[in-house]
Amino acid sequence: MTGDQSETGLPPAAGVVLAECQPLAQRFAAAGFRLYLVGGIVRDFFAGRSTTEPDLDFTTNASPAEIKRLVAPVAEALWAQGERFGTIAAKVDGRLVEITTHRAEAYDPESRKPRVVFADDVLVDLSRRDFTINALAVDLTTFSPRLIDPFSGVTDLRSGLLRTPLEPSESFSDDPLRMLRAARFVARLDLRPDAGVVTAMALMAERLDVVSAERIRDEFDKLLLSPDPRGGLDLLLATGLATRFVPELSEAQVDAVSALPPDPVVRLAAVLQVAGSSGARQRLRSLRHSRRVIERVSSLVAAVERWRDHDGIWSDAETRTLVASTGDDAGMVVELLSQIARQGVGESLERALHDLGRREDLEDLGPPLDGESVMAELGLAPGPEVGAALRHLHHLRLATGPLDGDAARRLLHDWWNERSGSCDPS
Repeated sequence: MTGDQSETGLPPAAGVVLAECQPLAQRFAAAGFRLYLVGGIVRDFFAGRSTTEPDLDFTTNASPAEIKRLVAPVAEALWAQGERFGTIAAKVDGRLVEITTHRAEAYDPESRKPRVVFADDVLVDLSRRDFTINALAVDLTTFSPRLIDPFSGVTDLRSGLLRTPLEPSESFSDDPLRMLRAARFVARLDLRPDAGVVTAMALMAERLDVVSAERIRDEFDKLLLSPDPRGGLDLLLATGLATRFVPELSEAQVDAVSALPPDPVVRLAAVLQVAGSSGARQRLRSLRHSRRVIERVSSLVAAVERWRDHDGIWSDAETRTLVASTGDDAGMVVELLSQIARQGVGESLERALHDLGRREDLEDLGPPLDGESVMAELGLAPGPEVGAALRHLHHLRLATGPLDGDAARRLLHDWWNERSGSCDPS
């Protein structure tokens, strides 16, 4: 092992969190056990990021049964569902905590689940972590909190390097999802992957096939939530990892995806628009996305398809109708279409979106009156006629532009009188 176990170096930002941990740490110390704070919160102490994590992760040399015995008297709630994996969860002083016995697990070559082996030494536990920047611990049961950094994770973090504690091939074989996680950390923390990490990812890309679709989906969504996912997406492409679960991703899309707001829905649409709406649905189903996400993404992709099928100059009415077709995601489709258009194949639509967006709110394309107003104006009870009136008002909004309340009510009455007259048998 490289690096050192530092007696110093914990930044002032860690003080509040470490003080919060002390009552729990004292219980473990009094029983003769060690308790270490681990996880992203320790890394973020040194990354200059917010340390307001909703929960705290600990590791200890106490067994799961001993953890329960020590935590139960001070816990507002306790959950033992993860006990066979060595993890006991609890709510202590309003904070969610997870305490796990030191582990030295390994994965079977074709397995999606770890073979759990408990360890006595925190250094063994840290060696099984995904990356050196996450192989950090704070010993809370010494006289003063002490940083444990056996793999120089703090140095790597400060120099912008992403490495694994063990050989990359061993780390990725233990849990192939770590290859996707590498892309997320590259993007989120602006790191450069070690050459050995890149090589192992390229050689072991097919190992991702043993990982469940749900885990892949969640990790990719986290990457797409990064303010600038460019570095992570480039890494997925360079190593061939993208072809294992999202073959639609290409170098040409990376700039557009990265320029969009950090929302997985619109960024997934930017990736999957090359597959069309039916292809997008199929890909999202394969990744076990929710029905709601599938509908939203495919609606955005369908708008891109309609744009591509359109010839000539876009009228205001056509532009409004296209944007409105995505419902509550109108703002997203404006961003998406603008970014795709900037790739050099949609100048007419980009101009139309820009010009119309200066004159009116393209995120407010619904009917100018709501159902209650329609019923009050026309003296109607709830029923299909109210829906017909709202559809007519929506059509007018898309065809003519914004309508103030007076104009909307006048046009509503004109429509109603004409409709009533046409239904008059005399």
